[in-house]
Amino acid sequence: MPRYFFNHRTKDGQREVDIDGLKLPSLNTAMEEATFAAQGAVALAEEPTEGVFEIEDEGRVLVARVPYSVTEAEAEPEAPPSV
Repeated sequence: MPRYFFNHRTKDGQREVDIDGLKLPSLNTAMEEATFAAQGAVALAEEPTEGVFEIEDEGRVLVARVPYSVTEAEAEPEAPPSV
């Protein structure tokens, strides 16, 4: 199986480089993994933000990008239910 690397870049240009990667059966599976990671980043966001997961193949060639964005409304905590 090919190995894919999932680098993370924030809107201010900070980049986290994946040095281990994951062995996955296909690029489609790698994109699903990156989408899952992006959903996690959105779920944990406490303020507006955006970024992108950059998928590289075994040769460290960029093969796909999975962007995400959290707006101000999405980042606001939900109010507790009224009793």
